Formats: sequence, C-alpha cells, structure tokens
Amino acid sequence: TFGNRLDPDRYDLVIVLGVGLGYHLVPLGERINEYYAAVLVDLLPELGDRIRDNPLTSFLVRSPKISLLSGKPVDEVVAFLSDILDMDRVRGISVLEHPASARLFGDYYSAIKKSIDDMIRVRAGNKTTRQAFGRLFVRNIIKNFGLLGDAMPVRDLFGAFAGYPAVIAGSGPSLDGDLPSLARYQDRMFVVAVDSALPALRGAGITPDIIVSVDPQPYVREHFMDSPCGDAIRVFSISSHPSVASLMSGYFSLNSHPFSQLADEAYGGSIGSIDSATGNVAGDAVDLCLKCGFSVIGITGFDFSFSDFVIYARGTAYQRRYATYFQDRLSTVESRNASYIMTSSGGHRQEGRLTRKSFLHYRSALEDYIGKNAVRNLRSLNDRGMSISGVRAAGMEELSAECKTRAIDKRKAVTSVRARSKRIGSGPLREAIAGTDDFLLKRLLDASFGKDTGPGEVARCRNLLAAMELRSGGK
Repeated sequence: TFGNRLDPDRYDLVIVLGVGLGYHLVPLGERINEYYAAVLVDLLPELGDRIRDNPLTSFLVRSPKISLLSGKPVDEVVAFLSDILDMDRVRGISVLEHPASARLFGDYYSAIKKSIDDMIRVRAGNKTTRQAFGRLFVRNIIKNFGLLGDAMPVRDLFGAFAGYPAVIAGSGPSLDGDLPSLARYQDRMFVVAVDSALPALRGAGITPDIIVSVDPQPYVREHFMDSPCGDAIRVFSISSHPSVASLMSGYFSLNSHPFSQLADEAYGGSIGSIDSATGNVAGDAVDLCLKCGFSVIGITGFDFSFSDFVIYARGTAYQRRYATYFQDRLSTVESRNASYIMTSSGGHRQEGRLTRKSFLHYRSALEDYIGKNAVRNLRSLNDRGMSISGVRAAGMEELSAECKTRAIDKRKAVTSVRARSKRIGSGPLREAIAGTDDFLLKRLLDASFGKDTGPGEVARCRNLLAAMELRSGGK
C-alpha cells in the first residue's frame, strides 16, 4: 500500500506523481507533520475543488506542507521543483508514482521524473563537492585573489576569435586516434587543450593555443610538468589551484562560488565567467570556445567511458602513472588498467562501453548545456567514445573542409588579443574585502560549506584574508 512506502525518517521531501481523487494518499495525512514538504503532481486540472470537498482528502489542499500542482505543463512543474529542492535542508527525497496515472499519462510523468533525477544528481553532487572541497575552494579563491591584480579578465576573450575554427582536446582514450590528424591540421585551426591533455599533445608535436585549467586540487600541476605552454593563452578558474596560476600569468574566470561572487560584485561583472555548470573542465572548455566566437568546434577525448578498455589517452599524467610508475614484471600496465576499470565501473556498460555513473552524469550535463544554449556547431572527431546528443560526427578532414580554411597566423591573432587585454587590477577587490565584516564573512562561509560555521572558521578566514598580499597590478 501507499502507506508502507512513506519513510519520512529517511526521505522527508516526498514527490507524488499522480493524484487522482487522492484516496491512495490518505495515509500521508497521518504523517504529514513528519515531513519537510510534500509535492503532489497531476496532469488533470481542477482536482483541487474535488479534493477540497472530500473530508477524507481535504487535508491535501489545506496543509501548509503540501503543494498540489494540477494541470501544469512539465516546464512549470520542473521550475517549481527546482525552487523547493534544497539538498542542504532535506534528509532525503522520495518520488512515488501512482501506477494508474503512470499507465495513462506515461510520457508526462516520465518527463518530470527524468528532470527530478537530473536535479537530484546535480545538487547532490554539489553538496558532496562542498563537503569534500569546501575549505580547499575557499583557500584557493582567497589565494587567487592575490593574483588578480596581474591577471586579465576572461571576458576579454569573448568574441575575440569569431569566425575561426577550433578543436578541443580532452584527455579521454579516443584522443590517441586523432593526434596524427590534429598534428597535420593544427595550422588551420586553434587547438584548445584541457590541462590534462597537455602531455599527450606535446608528445605528438602539437602546440596548444589556449589552455583551460579549472581543477582545485594540487595534482593539476602534474599536467604542466615537461609540457611548455609557450605563447598559449591560459585560462584559470578563480578556484583553480594557485600553484599553477601563480607560476604563469593568464586570464581568470569567475564562477558561482560565494567568494567568487564577492569579486564579481567588486568588479561590476567585468571579469566574466566560463562556468558551464557541467561539473568538469571539458564542459567549461566548450563554454569558453562558444563565448570566444569560434565558428565550428571539433571535440576529441570526450569519451565519458573507458573506450577500448583504456582509462586515459597515452602520454597523459594519469596514464603515465600506470605505464611508468606502477608497472613491473608481475603487474603490467594492461592488467592494472583492467583492474582499475572493472573496479571503477562495477562492470556497468552503456552503448556497449564500460563506464561509470559520474561519467554519465558529466555527459548528461553537457547534453543539457548543449540543448539549453541551442548549440549547433559542435563536431565529434570520432565515434570511439559515448555519443553526445546534439553533436554530430565529423572527422578531421571533413571538419577542415567544412571550415574552408587555410593556414592561420595564430600567433598574430593571440598577440592581438593580448594587446587589447588590460590587467584586472587589485583596487576594487581591496575595497570589497575591507568592507566585509565578520557577519558577511560568516554568511559567505555558511554558503560555501553548506552548514553553519562557527567563530573559529570566521577567524581563520579573516587571518587568511589579512595575510594575502594583493599584487599592485593596476587600481
């Protein structure tokens, strides 16, 4: 029965898909006070009057904890749920379907359920990220505040490469097969590299023109070892690990982090952002290329799976650990790869490829980004990874033919962009920090960590801000 499916001790936000006349929901009335909230969704309009006139079910429209959405289109239901889904306030979320309603209006309820699943996956991931990396993000951002004076705003890159073609190189296994053709055609298109692909590109004689690095953890520096960046434009997130950003000047991008928003307000939105909300650097690289104005964008190494039973492209720092550091006579790189892949994936396959849930989440987030932004100019250079909705396959030769380009004077284009860029300057940030009292600082920390912070955390943050030396690059 429906009553047996109620479990407010574990799931205190319940979403019911299919209300009908509400008789199956009568057990909810006895336990509604144990819930944070209940949301009832039904395709049929005007259920409210019938339910209100029935003594058994009238509580469904009178309880302040229950919201009844009847006859609403999918997008309105999703918008309402988006507002109420707060992962920091609820213990858990349960979605209960009314079987008869699901049979009659399957498409309607399936679309809502998919949207709920996507929201839960993203927000649960954000909550986990805050819990795991909250302090690291705050520390990185504050240290990077000290670099903003000499850095340049990523907004200066927006529209700067209009009409040019580009290829984004990720670090997935399928990159290996495209390296020879990318090396041949690199003078005809801009090469945009995620940082983890740098060693593989260097090994193939490919010089990236733009490098995107957003990872907050210190091991990101490993990607830059023995991989000269040359004249490449380097784009960092404000939460990138400062060990790399402090060694090489570049362009900074803001994101949705509370401390990042402090800087955004201080500079009046002039720095700009490439925060794609996809949760990985590949998505942010796509966002950057679109904002730069590239006409056609090829992608490679976006596998979202263990293509060809390999973890990463050859030559990357990740794969080198297995091939160089851990290999011996009794345990080869192939056996270590296989062991890692089977453990990591749990044997889960999709489209005939071994993958894992986090990979599928990243792909889904990228597909959502592509759909929401009506992106039409992405081309996948191979079909060895997972398919991506909205991205059609086109090999390097076809991409080059579509672009109809000859050799590009990329050095001249990059030099011109740099010449137009001005340093961000430290003055506005100094003023913003000076005006941040402990009350506002606590609110920023609460939002950063997803929990109530004590005076000790505020004091530590205040000391870190006080110890920060803002460089004098402009006012």
